[in-house]
Amino acid sequence: MFSTIYFALCSGLAQRGTLPDYAAAILDGAAERAYCAVDEVIDSAARRLGEADVARLVAAGDASLLLGHDEDAEDLYRRAQKFTVNDNDRLRIMSCRNTGWQLMMRDRYATTAKCFARIVQDGAATAGERIEALIGVALVQHQLGLQRDADNALLEAATLADGHAEPGWRIVIGLLAREFDVQLRIRTSTTLNDHAFWSSAQLVQTYAGNQRAEVTRKLVATTAILAPLPALIAQRNDYLERLAALADGDRLAAAPLIAIAHRGHNFRSGIQGLLTKIDIALAAFAGGLDDVAEGVMGKLNRAETDLGTRRCNFDYLYCVARIAARQGNPVQALKLYANYTAEVLRCLRSEAPESGTVHPQAGRALAVDDLSARLPAKYRRAYRHIVENLERADLSTREVAAQIGVTERALQMTFKSSIGMTPGGLIRKLRLDGIRDDLLSGARVNSSIVDTASRWGVKSRSVLAKGYRRQFHESPSETIYG
Repeated sequence: MFSTIYFALCSGLAQRGTLPDYAAAILDGAAERAYCAVDEVIDSAARRLGEADVARLVAAGDASLLLGHDEDAEDLYRRAQKFTVNDNDRLRIMSCRNTGWQLMMRDRYATTAKCFARIVQDGAATAGERIEALIGVALVQHQLGLQRDADNALLEAATLADGHAEPGWRIVIGLLAREFDVQLRIRTSTTLNDHAFWSSAQLVQTYAGNQRAEVTRKLVATTAILAPLPALIAQRNDYLERLAALADGDRLAAAPLIAIAHRGHNFRSGIQGLLTKIDIALAAFAGGLDDVAEGVMGKLNRAETDLGTRRCNFDYLYCVARIAARQGNPVQALKLYANYTAEVLRCLRSEAPESGTVHPQAGRALAVDDLSARLPAKYRRAYRHIVENLERADLSTREVAAQIGVTERALQMTFKSSIGMTPGGLIRKLRLDGIRDDLLSGARVNSSIVDTASRWGVKSRSVLAKGYRRQFHESPSETIYG
């Protein structure tokens, strides 16, 4: 997945006004240089940090994540969030953003989508933050074959970017639209009609051919100017042109692409190199150059082969299955293709974005949840206890803290710095979310609003009325009757 490139571009654009040296390095594709531009903040004592240092901590976290140092990135993000604990709006958005990109790198698409969707829907988010979140949403939807949703997210982002002072946002949106167009044309070409995932996704989840071409044209066409054009954008444009040429059967395009694949990568080097080789193989298959695809995949090293079997990397499994068939090994090809289809199904079942709230009386299975993912491992048990006991009016912070053996203050501080809410605030929010979900879905049947609220542990009419209006800007009856 090419999300790493677009994460780097988003990070650079977000920091262009605040940390110009960092931004310039990231936009040039130099993650090590970018990290060095902000790493002085890492050794600073917390008491000496100012607000500008929060941006440096986030930037250092981004650079660490791009370099593949995931644990360092998580630590830096948490430090930044702890320093922002007194600004609920900033903390909430920062937590969603940082966790969203971390989960994207782990192929946790459903939870990633929820993190970014929260930012898009958050009234406190800036236009730039919503644009970045919409780019994240588009990347997830594309990877899951939901191309219409991916295109719609980009269209929304483009509308915001057209009115934004930073021209780079609009240029990156156009680049991503071009990326989607090239990648989708390769994966749905007639010569790859046995690539079941993309064939079915194309039929069900995208615009009709002419309509989609118009969407792409609209997204790619822009008057925004970024001078000089950052190296990372220029290089990606060149890469996509060569990839499209290879998919059209131009054998001469193969050599420069293979050189790119074997060149050192600054961003998560191991997986990025593998993904480039998979891109080349698929484009070669699409262009009828099976020997090129076989040559590229045949030179994968052991580390790349191990990476190829990670979750949701079904493009790799498809390539190796097809090569086994080409080499006259039908038994191995059938086994590999079976692995491919099993991984496609597993990924779609576990990672397709979910909606709705888990009702406490409808079983205790906790849905894929970005709030849980944003908490440290130990405190996820506390979150689970809250979800499983929401209907109890006597549920308290003290009880939740006792469940995991920490003080109430420790529980409150950890929840606040991780998700921007105290446990008490989270309990109120989840209960009101559940009430609203029932009112909208008709799950209350013949029950009154008060009875519906009571099933979620809210017994007081005044608490319900005030809390509901504060959270949803309407009364429960307005939710029902519009």
